[in-house]
Amino acid sequence: MKKFIIGLLLLSHSTVSFSFDWIPERRKDQNPTQPAHLIVPLPYSKPGIGDGVVMMATVTNVAETTADITALLVTGDAMGSIINGSEIPIYSDMLFFDFYLQRIDRAMVNHYSIRGINNTGTYDFNLLDMSTANEADLELNLTFFERRLNLYYSYHNFEYQIDAIRDHDGNLITDFGQPFKNSDSSDSFRLSVDLTDDYLDPRKGFRIGVAYQDNKAVNINEPDFYTLDYNILGYIPFGQLDTLVLTYYQSDARVQRKGNTDPTSIRAELDMNCGTDTQCLSAEQELVDNFINARTYGTSSALGGDLRLRSFPQGRYQGAHTAFIGAEYRWNFKQEAKPFDYFIWKDVRTGLQVAFFAEIGTVSETASQLWDETRHSYGAGFRLIAASGAVYRFDLAVGDEGAEQILIFEYPW
Repeated sequence: MKKFIIGLLLLSHSTVSFSFDWIPERRKDQNPTQPAHLIVPLPYSKPGIGDGVVMMATVTNVAETTADITALLVTGDAMGSIINGSEIPIYSDMLFFDFYLQRIDRAMVNHYSIRGINNTGTYDFNLLDMSTANEADLELNLTFFERRLNLYYSYHNFEYQIDAIRDHDGNLITDFGQPFKNSDSSDSFRLSVDLTDDYLDPRKGFRIGVAYQDNKAVNINEPDFYTLDYNILGYIPFGQLDTLVLTYYQSDARVQRKGNTDPTSIRAELDMNCGTDTQCLSAEQELVDNFINARTYGTSSALGGDLRLRSFPQGRYQGAHTAFIGAEYRWNFKQEAKPFDYFIWKDVRTGLQVAFFAEIGTVSETASQLWDETRHSYGAGFRLIAASGAVYRFDLAVGDEGAEQILIFEYPW
């Protein structure tokens, strides 16, 4: 696969050297400014946390610019807020700023018994009960040639505090003696070459992306490592409107300095107060084993969620190496510019789409074990394409561990 990627890059370079005639022309403006908004309550019910409502409001193309702002207010048994801004113009149509700020005072995170993709089942996880889950992401995007060449720099910071561990039904296993606090930060650089007919809704052409992320150790216990991600997408037109999308994605972690992997020291860090409780001791051992692997091998991009292996929960499979192949057929059965205004939802519909997709992915701690074992997802989705640049997407995916529903405002890839 690596030889294939290198060959494709060389072919692209040699082709560009001779002619640009094969590059698809852009179908429309690459920086739409059609205003839109959506305000909607999203109920939640999560084991270990309880019930509540997330109030979401998103305003697209603020003041007839490309800037989009989304705010979420979490109420009920969990409290907090999230604000996200994207495509905020800094200089003309060349330099944009994105940000994501999260402040949550109660969160539950699935912690699976082992990393990788082997020997875990649907309910083979515990819940990490967090009283702090704060995150900040800042990104600059420098773009040229109608967004065909994109350069990104981003900074990420995440801090969390674990107070207790619960079983998958939310029942308390143990409170920590002292809350376990940790944080991480990283800088990343990305390059994307977009040789398609549209940056937001491509129907023909291809894209190549490469990303480098430097994960800095915030203390002596954590490892120093970096990740390299590669992504290739091909958009093959069928008829006048439909598109078959093919993608290959790979993420690899490279450790420069291992962290603290001494089991006794890690148990002291966790301070779980297990005593002779066998359930607690088992949960503690799973945490210790995963800490050792993470500090030995590093962590690449995960599988599961709204992008890759959509039938699995967010971050379901983690390890040092990740690979993914996906195919999606997009049937655009209606094309027309039709404004709508339902008070809480306003935009201009330009297309309706049904999609059918199949995905396969693998995760391992060593590169040699990639593709030894895989997981699959299949499904279908409905999308509303809007003049604002938003893609209102609902997907239903099924796989080895059941089904997941996804409601989001962008294509998966």
